[in-house]
Amino acid sequence: MTTLYLIRHSVRMKRDDIETYNTTQPRIIKEEKIILSSEGEKRAEILSKEQELQNIDVLYTSNCVRTLATAKYMMESQNLKANIDERLDERRVGIINDKEVPDWFIRQYKDIDYKTIGGESMREVRNRFNEVIEEIIEKHKDKRIAVFTHGYAITSYLLKYCKLIHISEERLEVEYNGKTLYNKRLNAPEVFKLTFDNQELKNIELIEFDDLPYNHGV
Repeated sequence: MTTLYLIRHSVRMKRDDIETYNTTQPRIIKEEKIILSSEGEKRAEILSKEQELQNIDVLYTSNCVRTLATAKYMMESQNLKANIDERLDERRVGIINDKEVPDWFIRQYKDIDYKTIGGESMREVRNRFNEVIEEIIEKHKDKRIAVFTHGYAITSYLLKYCKLIHISEERLEVEYNGKTLYNKRLNAPEVFKLTFDNQELKNIELIEFDDLPYNHGV
């Protein structure tokens, strides 16, 4: 049996903390560079000490600073090296036109082919995410695997197996096998434990930790 932990990054620095950002780099590069807040660093270190997440065999992260920053404490304490794969990156948002399409965020859940100009649809995110997860499971059969990634990317993948009950900017409700798996905004960090027999999914569960109280860390 292969155990896969999908781990959302810890609390990132708020955009409100940046007064000016003078750069000609595209938005996607700026998003990739966002670091953890000081609180996010503390929570990432706490996460690395959780008993559930010990004895990890292999570690993967997206191509973003905040996932690597979250993973580094586990890497150090368990002597692991990072495997970085951009297919684990967050959804590329594209050009948001809130005036003309104020519900674009919710629409992406209800219509998995909808996307903003220059952005990705949920189907596109799910396809690339699923591709890399299948490769990881095939390569590391019967291992304990930690994958540090992002909220929307995780959600898009889970909804391959789960049922969307409710979506708003304040709450995400998802069912797995007829039972509520999740019913709030994603925590930062957040951990989902998936078990596979070869490529066949056997179970999904949300792993919560008492010493990491809710902080969605948008």
